[in-house]
Amino acid sequence: MQPYAQLGFNLQPLLERLSQDELSQFKSLLRSLSPQEELQHIPVTEVEEADGKQLTEILTNRCPSHWVEMVTIRVFDKMNQTDISERAKDELTDVDFLRASQ
Repeated sequence: MQPYAQLGFNLQPLLERLSQDELSQFKSLLRSLSPQEELQHIPVTEVEEADGKQLTEILTNRCPSHWVEMVTIRVFDKMNQTDISERAKDELTDVDFLRASQ
């Protein structure tokens, strides 16, 4: 399978900022906020057992980048991780600006 396009923000360091409990909460919310078709081809255990780096690879290699960006920000917002959510949004804004100016 071809990897999807790069995300507009660097997901791995954002996920690595989370504690184990927060990462578990992220994974749970990811499943609950996701339309089934986006994650149905990924085994639940693969996501559940992944650390931040592995989860980043799973999401970026198997899911559309725009979906990963949207759902990641929604999950961080639901977790009240507004600093992480804002950082992701800021990086997305910077990427969109650079793309528009090319």
